[in-house]
Amino acid sequence: MSFHTIDDLASLGAEVKLGVIGNPIAHSKSPQMQQAALNEAEQPYRYVRLLADTEEGAFERLLDTLANRGFIGVNVTVPFKKKAFAAAVQADALSTLCGAANTLVLKKDGWHCHNTDGPGFERAIHELGGQPLNNLRIVILGACGGAGSALAAQCALSNSPALTLINRPRPELENLATTLRPHTQGCISTCHFHTPEARLAVEQADLVVNATSLGLQEGDALPIPAEWLQSGQMVYDIVTHATPLRQAAKEKGCRTDNGLGMLLWQGAFAFQHWFGSLPSVELMRTALQ
Repeated sequence: MSFHTIDDLASLGAEVKLGVIGNPIAHSKSPQMQQAALNEAEQPYRYVRLLADTEEGAFERLLDTLANRGFIGVNVTVPFKKKAFAAAVQADALSTLCGAANTLVLKKDGWHCHNTDGPGFERAIHELGGQPLNNLRIVILGACGGAGSALAAQCALSNSPALTLINRPRPELENLATTLRPHTQGCISTCHFHTPEARLAVEQADLVVNATSLGLQEGDALPIPAEWLQSGQMVYDIVTHATPLRQAAKEKGCRTDNGLGMLLWQGAFAFQHWFGSLPSVELMRTALQ
């Protein structure tokens, strides 16, 4: 089976102590890289995909069941990152700032949460462009989501000189910007999709990040018009497979990458939270390919 539900847990072996929770989850590449790291480190555990229902309370019930099984920890993906933060008894600085977590560690007093999406993103961007975030004017598309808010918080904490958060009209957009501004030396602005302000921000950016869900499904539209992109820009799509945005960016002469680098590094940092040391990152990279 490619994933397990809460009803399957009783029949799983005692070695299953780690996993990734999401809905949908069958597509997740986390097990192949985390299991490779576990095997190399001679950790006697198995890492699995876990499907949680989206009905109210289902995610929390799954966490309770995992705690009763003596789980070490879990990764958390769409759409549960904000619920993961809310369920934790202790949170790191980035999780607290963005209100979302992607890594949970079970301690004696309950679940502790971390957000490794931000540090993972920063390492991936450095691999793509060879520059730190504090050298880059950055636009984040879909800034209000669990991933987008974490990336926005990381860019703010890293003092990006110009950070533009683009989203559909939602109160959370201005709330996020207001929360982040005291934590950065750079300038943070907000705007909505399909506006002149959004176009100008994209045209002037060094790095454009797609944190929307557009590109996950075949036939999805571009999150922004292709003509807004400029040759020489970096375009980073957190979706881990080929997307129309990346194809359009390549045709415009942009440097592009998918979300595998971010997936790799956030997973390595999650492993570090579970076991106290970084795994073999290159082994995990090979396992993803």
